[in-house]
Amino acid sequence: FEYPKRPLQIMGTVLALILMPLLIWLAVYLHDGTLPNLFGHGLLGVIVMVGTIGVTIIIHELVHGVVYQVLGYKVTYGADAKLVAAYAAAFGQFQKRNHNLVVALAPLVVLTPIFVLLLASTNGLLALIGYIALLFNTSGAVGDLYLTGRLLRWPSPSLLYDIDPATMLVYLPEG
Repeated sequence: FEYPKRPLQIMGTVLALILMPLLIWLAVYLHDGTLPNLFGHGLLGVIVMVGTIGVTIIIHELVHGVVYQVLGYKVTYGADAKLVAAYAAAFGQFQKRNHNLVVALAPLVVLTPIFVLLLASTNGLLALIGYIALLFNTSGAVGDLYLTGRLLRWPSPSLLYDIDPATMLVYLPEG
């Protein structure tokens, strides 16, 4: 199994473009019909946006890693320039298919409600953090969602074995 790098990058970009107006609508909804001050913070707002992107990526991968650890795996964290992606992986270990389902979906399930609460904040900078974090956590999860779709097609007893950030072996049961 290999991730289709270019299609996932395109899908992540398209998803981000779709999410931008949807998250603005959500912000307006959460603020009783008024748009919170998301973008009127000048240089501070730019710094907060850039920082939020980096922190969101780190937290996203930490959630993957913590779930792996809870399930008994040794975790390696890193970034792959070729994939243009950060990762938390259980290299060199046989992993249960169902464990990978939980690991793949954990950042969306755990972080989305937290980021929505930030978006609902009356503090404009906190709302901006919520907006940017939701945008990057969700659009950045396209690889996780792609893996989830693939995992759901394989039988439950399947095992996965990560070789490197781009390559995973899949062992399917006989029959």
